[in-house]
Order: sequence, then structure tokens, then C-alpha cells
Amino acid sequence: MNFSPRKHISFLFALISLLLFPFCSQKEHPSEKEIQLAVYGKEAGDPVRILSQKQINLDETPEMETLVLFQSGQSEVLSAFRKDGSSWTFLWKLEFFLKDLGPMYYDGKQNKWLAGSVSGKEKPTFAGDCLRRIVLAELPGDNFNSVFIEVLSEEPPLGLFSVPMGYRKGKKIWDGYQLKEHEELKRSKRVEFEYSAKDKSFRIFPTNPNYSQEFVFNGWEMIANLPMQPVPSFVSLEVEPKFETGKESLVTLQLKNRGNYVSLTYLSLSFPDSGSLRLANETQGVRLYKKGEIVYNVVQNKKIPAEYPLLEVTKEGWANNFRYGIKFYYTPISTNTPKILFRSTYKFYQEIVSIPNQFSIVPYERDQQGFPSYILN
Repeated sequence: MNFSPRKHISFLFALISLLLFPFCSQKEHPSEKEIQLAVYGKEAGDPVRILSQKQINLDETPEMETLVLFQSGQSEVLSAFRKDGSSWTFLWKLEFFLKDLGPMYYDGKQNKWLAGSVSGKEKPTFAGDCLRRIVLAELPGDNFNSVFIEVLSEEPPLGLFSVPMGYRKGKKIWDGYQLKEHEELKRSKRVEFEYSAKDKSFRIFPTNPNYSQEFVFNGWEMIANLPMQPVPSFVSLEVEPKFETGKESLVTLQLKNRGNYVSLTYLSLSFPDSGSLRLANETQGVRLYKKGEIVYNVVQNKKIPAEYPLLEVTKEGWANNFRYGIKFYYTPISTNTPKILFRSTYKFYQEIVSIPNQFSIVPYERDQQGFPSYILN
């Protein structure tokens, strides 16, 4: 048998490559079949067509996640997966309906979205027909990326328009559909946005000084940064020692005002699971309401006896980007992981404004005073 030197060298090179680079052949993303089974739970149905994929960190775990953008039937889907050995773990999906949209581009002169494609207006590589733009960016306090997208929608009488949406670990934190009545959107049919890496915030209509508006993240959702409005933002919640039924723990809540200077802000912490509460010695401007003491209910517009303990903090002169800490002792009586509700209120002229409110897009509960409140984790 003849065995030429060239074939011998090629064989050796292939063997060395397999030994030195065993992971080169590993898939960078799940296959169409794996996606269909993970996302829809069945192999039958409309086929999956992968448009693009990107590896990036999307949560606190050190492992990289893979974002896959694909189309299936009348859906365009952005999905997140994590490699687990030789298989893929499905994490979450964002699904939008195309309705046979096809290629589109935005014409700035006509202020409208048009069908087709034009040189110089090509969509980014990591984008689809419905998801026109995908921005991966870190939020304050995070060392991983959240997902922000520009989504095309069609509703009468607006017609075809686009709005921003934001998701952190697959959970919605910014809903651009709330801007449907915005005067500039009605005119332009597009809510442009840009990300500031320095401030880790987003600005809509960045080139229009009349309508430009910054949005900041408060630990739960994106909040419009309005003049004369504070945005108390979650930084950390420390419990020492860890909560245990019948045992006292020192709780330290750190907040930062990511909004504007305000002369007076009220911060409220409620404890629906009851329990025992006492103030730390160094705490100032904090008042403790025990069960049965009189508090004001904004819905009933009257004073009522408290159903459970409440801490109310009066914070004066809170400037932008300054931190503020609240310390107290708490003893759970019914569960090791008690529920704690948080909200902030301030006066805007004669109006009482609260964060969160009825327009918030993240889950909230109303406290015993009738105010929407975030759940502290």
C-alpha cells in the first residue's frame, strides 16, 4: 500500500488537533430541534429558524448564557439558554408576534416604518424583523447584563411604531407600550433610546430636547427621572444573623437616590407577617408603629389601627447619588423568611406621589395604608 508523506502529515495534524482542541466542535447554541422542544415542549409544529446568537452573562452565576434569536411561524423569539454538559438548559423567552411583518426600515424624513430594505439602513446583525434592536447592558449594582430591545408593534390608530422594552433575568422592568399616548411617538412612530455606560441609565428621544427623558433603575423597575422627584433605589439588604423564627436579627437596608434632590422624602417599611420590631440606637428620623397604633389609610381616607408593624422614615435633604441606610432589629414569629414591603412617598406641590404606583410593571402589594409597595427580597 502506498502512503504518501503528504497524507501522513495531514493525518498527524488532524490527530494532534483532536487531542489539543477537543472543544472546538462543541455547539455554540442549541439546535433548531432542541430549541423547539425546550421552548414549546414538542417537536411538532412550525419549524424554528435561528437568526442569530450571542454568548453573554445574563445573571449572577459565573457561567455564560447564550441568547438565541429565532423565528417560528408568526413568532419572533429571543430565548436564553445555559450549557449543561452536553445539553442545554432553557432559562426564559421573550416572544413577539410577527404577523408576516418581513423586512422593515425606518424612514426619518417621513417619520414612518416602511417595508423592504435600503442601503445604509440595514438592521444590526443581532436583530430580527420585529425586534429591531437589541442592547445588552449592565444596570446599577449588577455585574451581569440585562436585555433592552426595540420592538415593532402595530395598533390603530398609530399604525406601525416601535417602543423600548427592558428585561432583567427574563423579567420585565421597562414597558415602552406605556408610551403609546406620548405626543412625540404619535408624530415620529418610533421611541429611540440610548444607553449611558457612565450613568447606567437610558434616555428616550435623545436628540429631541423637548421630549428627551432619562429612565433609571431603582432595583425593581425603570423609573422616569422627573424634576423634583427622588428615586430611592435598592442597594443592599443585610440580615445578621440570618432570619430565624423567634430570634432577633439586625437588618440594614441601603438605598441610593438615583433621582433628583428633594427636601423631604418618606420611606416606609411594612411587616405583614407581624413579628417583633425595635429601633437601632443610632437611627434618627425613624418612627415605629406597633400593631394597634393609629396609621392613615389613603384608600379609605381615614385613620385606622395598624394591622402589623410599620417603620416610617423621614429623610430630609436627599441629594442625587447619595446613600442612606436604615437599621432596625426584627424578630420573625411565623416564618424564617418574613415578607417586608417597601415604598417611598414625597409631595409634589399639593399632590402625594408614591413609588411604586398603579402604573408599575413589576409585582407589588398594597400595604395596610393602601399604598402599592415593592416586596424586598
